[in-house]
Amino acid sequence: MRFQEAAALSLLRAGLAAAQLTYASNQPKVIPDSEAVAANFPKVQDVELFSPAFANPESVPGTFANGTSGPTDEATLDYFLRTLAARNEWMTYHNPDFQSEEGRLIPYVYLSTSKPVLNSLGSHANASAPGKVRIWMQGGVHGNEPAGDQALLALLGKFDANATWAASVLDKVDIMVLPRYNPDGVAYFQRYFATNFDPNRDHTKLARQQTRDIKKLVMGFAPHVGVDCHEYSPTSPFGANEQWVDAQDGQFSAMKNANIHPDIRNISEAVFANAIAAAMERRGLRWGAYVTGPSGTDDLVLEETTGDAKIGDSSVALSQAIMFLTETRGIGLADQHWQRRVASGLTMVETIVQTAADRAEEVYTTVENARAKFIASTEDIIVTESARPTNISWQFIEATTGELVDVPVQFLNTTPVVANLTRSRPEAYVFSRAWADVAERLRVAGLDVQTLQVDFRGEVEAFNITSAAVARTKYEGVARTTVTTETVKKEVRIPAGGFWVSTRQKNAAHAFVTLEPEGIDSYATFNVLPVSVGDEYPVYRVIV
Repeated sequence: MRFQEAAALSLLRAGLAAAQLTYASNQPKVIPDSEAVAANFPKVQDVELFSPAFANPESVPGTFANGTSGPTDEATLDYFLRTLAARNEWMTYHNPDFQSEEGRLIPYVYLSTSKPVLNSLGSHANASAPGKVRIWMQGGVHGNEPAGDQALLALLGKFDANATWAASVLDKVDIMVLPRYNPDGVAYFQRYFATNFDPNRDHTKLARQQTRDIKKLVMGFAPHVGVDCHEYSPTSPFGANEQWVDAQDGQFSAMKNANIHPDIRNISEAVFANAIAAAMERRGLRWGAYVTGPSGTDDLVLEETTGDAKIGDSSVALSQAIMFLTETRGIGLADQHWQRRVASGLTMVETIVQTAADRAEEVYTTVENARAKFIASTEDIIVTESARPTNISWQFIEATTGELVDVPVQFLNTTPVVANLTRSRPEAYVFSRAWADVAERLRVAGLDVQTLQVDFRGEVEAFNITSAAVARTKYEGVARTTVTTETVKKEVRIPAGGFWVSTRQKNAAHAFVTLEPEGIDSYATFNVLPVSVGDEYPVYRVIV
């Protein structure tokens, strides 16, 4: 099962289906845990939460309890960020020159004890002393997942409340926190942007300006480590008789795309994932890999996080970074188990930060060396990949008794993925200035795209389209096209003004996943570069 299919099932589990979308009114159905199930989710002891919903509980609207709003509105969040920045010299508040689709603020804060470099957003990437790790943290991508942004606010509150700890961490790392990626979605307590595009499925086609604006911000920061904070839905039981309920307080996964250098994927799993798991267990919290799967059957198939480039966390990781998805159990629960949900989210994100700080030299060296190896690599690139079916036990809660049970499942394992279609790495891609919109998308993704000053003439690899199957339904407004190709060598002339994309750069994987036409999230798939059977694909591979 591909991730996008599982994601559609997840939307159904959250009480949403694409055909049901309306403007500003797409809240998930509230289905609280039964008393028997809820007994498994007591408050977490010895965890103090300093986010607005806990530090200032009178700010939480009554509508949070009935599942029609989140706990922290735009004004409260903005005041919280400004207040923390005003009393801590190591935190600066930023209101960028872009806004949400409906004009709401998208503030972020920058935490650093490095000497500031003025007058440039991009300077954040250069502000660190040599060897200092940069961490990107985002939440609130889906507006109906409140523990995502609240966990990051709780982390900021902890920095503010514990000066000694803050100093020790910021001696090793610089952090950029964008707690609320989708303020319109939060305002309407819905998953989507105001336009009903999914913010987390727009990272190759880049259909929305808000996606592009935030992507420029994160790519300019060039993080070594990152995290994207979400909630998952436990409201639709598994099993033919709906007998099993999700048990994990938190699910998390490092990014899997095989075009991420293996050294980065290895440290993500061996160091960071193990640290998160241990931290969850120390607080008596249950955890697992992030999975999706259908309900309604006893023959359970759970798919681990895939490497889909259209998804925001994978997109950051493809810049050759350690990147995690964290998912707290929560969609559709309104305010049920709220303290435990935020404590779970905080545990995961603070562990990522602490691990990066504790092992800063190792993290910095591993990522920077991996980037250098990636740039110089002559190994094949991965165009398509798939999971490895395995059989494991997965922990659920018995819906009627509340007992924890281990259930045998087929687990589609993506640690690591299996490479299906590979191809030699080109030195560059070259194409006509007629496709300036393609060049702009690549630049937004952090690629250095050169404009040809003179005509390009030379032998290239070209693709002939041998099949082009158009999907029967639309996805994010597009009937996607699945293509197959054959490769031919030919001489081409691209006039001056065309575009040259070298693959000898840190962000080249973004070119691989978008410009190789068979990729599931490519520009050909999303009809940014539309093709039919018999066409010659208009992007050419330069092979040395």
